Amino acid sequence: MSWAEAQYIIDETAGKVEEAAKNLDETATRIAAGIPPQDMQAFSVMAMDGGAKLKFTEPADTYIEGQRICSVKGVKIVMKQGGYPVDENDGTLIIDNTEPGKYSSEALIIDGLENDTEYFISAFPYSDSGHYNRAAGLQIYNDSYAVKNRAKFTPQEYILYGYKRTKGDSNPATRLVATDMAVGMGAVTLDTTTGALDLKEWANAWFVKENKPVMLKYDGTIDYELNPDDYTLKADGTASDVANSSYEGNAMALFPTCWVKRWQDDTYEYFQVCNIQLTDDFKAYAHQREDGSIMEWFARSIYDGANVSSKIRSISGLTPCNTVAGNTQLTYAQANGDLWECDTWSRVALIWDLLRLMALNDDVQAAYGYGRYTGQSSSSTNYLKTGTGNQYGQFYGKGVGTSEVVKVFHCENLWGNIWKLMQGLVYNTTGKYGVKMCRPYSTSGSGYVAMSFGLSGTSGGYQSAHNMSEYGLLPTTVSGSDSTYIPDGAWFSTSQQCFARFGSNGNYGLLVGCALLLNYALSNSYWGFGLGLTCEQPLAA
Repeated sequence: MSWAEAQYIIDETAGKVEEAAKNLDETATRIAAGIPPQDMQAFSVMAMDGGAKLKFTEPADTYIEGQRICSVKGVKIVMKQGGYPVDENDGTLIIDNTEPGKYSSEALIIDGLENDTEYFISAFPYSDSGHYNRAAGLQIYNDSYAVKNRAKFTPQEYILYGYKRTKGDSNPATRLVATDMAVGMGAVTLDTTTGALDLKEWANAWFVKENKPVMLKYDGTIDYELNPDDYTLKADGTASDVANSSYEGNAMALFPTCWVKRWQDDTYEYFQVCNIQLTDDFKAYAHQREDGSIMEWFARSIYDGANVSSKIRSISGLTPCNTVAGNTQLTYAQANGDLWECDTWSRVALIWDLLRLMALNDDVQAAYGYGRYTGQSSSSTNYLKTGTGNQYGQFYGKGVGTSEVVKVFHCENLWGNIWKLMQGLVYNTTGKYGVKMCRPYSTSGSGYVAMSFGLSGTSGGYQSAHNMSEYGLLPTTVSGSDSTYIPDGAWFSTSQQCFARFGSNGNYGLLVGCALLLNYALSNSYWGFGLGLTCEQPLAA
């Protein structure tokens, strides 16, 4: 190597070292000047009557290779109307909190707000050096971008309905008594000749008015509403895709958010439902996502699920899926996308309790229609095809002896026709329930809450005693009749881990209704076993 070449290499290396040192000095200067904290770890707001409850967790300090480069001092919560605050000075300061973690579990109450007015609230965490994270103010991003730093909410006047059930009264038609704002409201009545249901004042309840039939895309977005009295048409009167098996989605019924409180004492079992979270012991399990956020709606299939190319579909004109192993049926349901499942216990339990509330009757068949409860013998050839009730409206049912389609909340055959698979409820080999009210579910029962009780009596009999808790109304004794207590069937076994199915099929007579089948493994395949679909509202919808 020549002297000139060596000198060139030395000079070039020295230049790179000098440039690296300069860059290091600039980085050190920036760090010394300070950087803003990361995004909030959690940020959620729950609307109340005239206010809201806010919970949040500040970001952790920022470290790079073990060196702390940002120490979080606090967070400013700012609120305004018309749009998200762009920075910590844009709007009304709710709190400047310098006690990290204080409001992670304890709620911050915001009151004095106007009902039915939309408010936007943002979090601006800041460092010891006074640098703010202003991601919440970046208006060019949609709600999914800074979801941990901002939220919007609308305070609402609360509506509270309820019933109490006298445990010792065996008459299904008298044991339920209205409480709260349900007092004085007429119980729904069914014309068993025409099939029409008179909803009385319940027509104006939010969970009835906002229960709408739609075509829902696989990604969970609402494509369009269906004509509520004729699903073959869109709401605008043009032809719908309800019978189009090539449609990229399913025919579904929307159920708006319901906050529920359930409990019991020695004499009564109580149920309350509210449009907002009135107190902390009201739960919206049927509308709760895996991350704890609450949906504005969940969707339940209008039809019994049919197998179309190894995917369970809610489409008109098809035969319900049957004679397929339950675990395979579950896989077929989930093949619609990440938001999709078969029915879940929290959602079925909610629907059942809403039906009892409106009718003040524990005999749902007498109150809403008997459905396909007889005449199927031991063959699947005479199932009611999906779409039988397309032109029967939101509710429809006929009297005893008719054995035809029943509809509640735009859902065909919630009981009768075929047993339906259900996540969230199992019965184990020790004779106890396992319950899971929201995702994530497991097919093994892992992660389920173990109940301290199970079932006694005769498997395949009528339900006669129950336990009411935040986990729903679960039968404990099966020794009733077709005209006492809750006159619906319950089956149980401890021979294996049993996966729940509900509703019954047209082979069990008056045992059909709010019936529970807890004596078969998930993998069981039977001509009378099918399923429905349910779907979550997308997070950013």
